Amino acid sequence: MRADGFEGASTLTEKTDVAVVGGGFAGLSAGLRLLRAGRSFVVLEASDRLGGRALTDYGLLEGVPLELGAQMIHGRTAVTHGWVAREGLHRRRLPVQQRSRIVVDRRAGAFPWVALPFHPVVGTRALYDGLVRIPNEIDAATSPDRTLAAFLDEHPRHPAARRIVELLYAHVSAADPDAIGLLGPAEEYRAAREPYGFRNFQLREGYGALVDRVAARLGTRIRRQQAVTDLVLEPNGVRITTRDPDGRPSELSAQAAIVTVSLGVLKSGTLRFDPPLPAAKQEAILRIAFGDAYAVQLRVRGGTLTDRLGDFALLYGGTPTSLYRPRVGLRERERVVTGFAVGREARRRVALSDLALVDATLLEWETMLPPGVSVGQVEGMRVHRWTTDPWVRGGYSYLPPGVGLAARRELAAPVGGRLFFAGEATDWHGQSGTVAGAIDTGTRAAEELLGAASG
Repeated sequence: MRADGFEGASTLTEKTDVAVVGGGFAGLSAGLRLLRAGRSFVVLEASDRLGGRALTDYGLLEGVPLELGAQMIHGRTAVTHGWVAREGLHRRRLPVQQRSRIVVDRRAGAFPWVALPFHPVVGTRALYDGLVRIPNEIDAATSPDRTLAAFLDEHPRHPAARRIVELLYAHVSAADPDAIGLLGPAEEYRAAREPYGFRNFQLREGYGALVDRVAARLGTRIRRQQAVTDLVLEPNGVRITTRDPDGRPSELSAQAAIVTVSLGVLKSGTLRFDPPLPAAKQEAILRIAFGDAYAVQLRVRGGTLTDRLGDFALLYGGTPTSLYRPRVGLRERERVVTGFAVGREARRRVALSDLALVDATLLEWETMLPPGVSVGQVEGMRVHRWTTDPWVRGGYSYLPPGVGLAARRELAAPVGGRLFFAGEATDWHGQSGTVAGAIDTGTRAAEELLGAASG
């Protein structure tokens, strides 16, 4: 807060009970919990928008919500369902796994969800191995830890079975199979409240609508374009320094702070802590990995995808970009498809121009799709480059070899009773990388803070 008109630091420091650093779902969730507790607080968001890694575009397809970040609600028990209902929004079941297609040697086949004597493309044994046997082996794996790719190399696998496993784990981790750990993810899956292979749901109005309605509840407590640069622990609280887009600093004094920024930002060191964070927390920041991912939305015309392959949701053939239809089940003429890419190829492609990114996506799909099946003519596109977004710096977190849930707990641990941590990377209940995980951790951090204050 400026009081003297001078271009240096402020001479008047604003005071509040709690500063929430970051306006993603973890920050919004923490804000709602503090609001219910009657505490004074501000939510400091560095960018000009809220929602974190949830970003909805309404312009490409005439007002239809298309997600550029978080795509769906995972599972029937996710806390997100309660948020959607409370805000008067709607969801629909999204049959992603039930309507998947796998392509082998340019032949596409559906994943059967009933017992069949054979499968026309990959064989029933390969499907069973990819969907059941190999995941069970991963869950039961023992030391030494190694990458998922190394584990799959240990025994001969049907190429299609391996392709299914790699797709599932790569999407969950936003990383390549030769980077994903074996024992950490298995520990994470065992801790999940709902087994993987769960049902998925789509927010009909888009995540953007949910963000807007929750933000309206918090009102003027939210401050956009206030990038936090320094958090200084003092005897009676926390001193926070922020900068606006023009680089002008301001100071805020709070009794405590909840840090909800992405793991990518924590790794970057652009948020400075004084004194430095404990060594164990710094090690957790270093060791937990942060993947890369993006969703490119393509408005298309004249394709033959559903004419030849039916009303499918996901098509995967081992290429870097899986093909996803966000309007599956609505019986609409094909108007939009989503390309979802993860790992090092996603990191490489975000440096391309929009045209080059689309060309690379279409070229790989052309080499994978069955003869006579085409995406059609691309008339428009939308993509958000999360890896180069300075307020995110990647996709979402995952556990590499040698790292387990203990690292997530350490990342979440409070510091000095005044610094509290939230965000999907701090979730140790099997919901990392999801909106539900972010929401739960924001509530958890706020309750830790309230408990510390009352104690």
